[in-house]
Amino acid sequence: MEETPKPVTLEGDPSVISNEQTTVFVNQAPVLPVQKNSAAKVIGILVIIWGAFNLLGAPLTLLLDFGATDFDGNPISYPTEYYVVSILAAISAGSIAIYGGYQMTQYQKKGIWLTFGAFAIAWVSTIVAGAIQGNTMDTEGTGFGAGMGAMSGVCGIFCYAICGIIVAIPLMLSDGGME
Repeated sequence: MEETPKPVTLEGDPSVISNEQTTVFVNQAPVLPVQKNSAAKVIGILVIIWGAFNLLGAPLTLLLDFGATDFDGNPISYPTEYYVVSILAAISAGSIAIYGGYQMTQYQKKGIWLTFGAFAIAWVSTIVAGAIQGNTMDTEGTGFGAGMGAMSGVCGIFCYAICGIIVAIPLMLSDGGME
């Protein structure tokens, strides 16, 4: 005696569909605004001040010729290359630093990288200007210019490394707020 299966049919009116509001049981924490650390603003202002000193000090480079002497006490005149390197580097590094400092005060990471670029320009130009200045003072041709450029580069790398670490402080903070 086999039973015949009954056909399964759905009954009802398809035009009546009820939408029920379902509740999601997920804890949604409130979004709390995080106060940004003021270290980026302070360091950005210091970078702006450094850049302003570079820009304002660029024309003062022209006054370096007065009273300059070689190792024997004879008055010397710096070559035009020295002035070109010093003034262009001061203007470019100062401008980039001012813009980078402004970006840092606006919590932009781009400002930190621009400031690193300004440090690199200033460091390289210090080496080149030191080598040119040393060659001008060296009347005997002993290679003092290259030594002076190398020493300014070695000393400068420590100074710019310390300044770079200070500028990178907002990146190292967990609540720095840099975008």
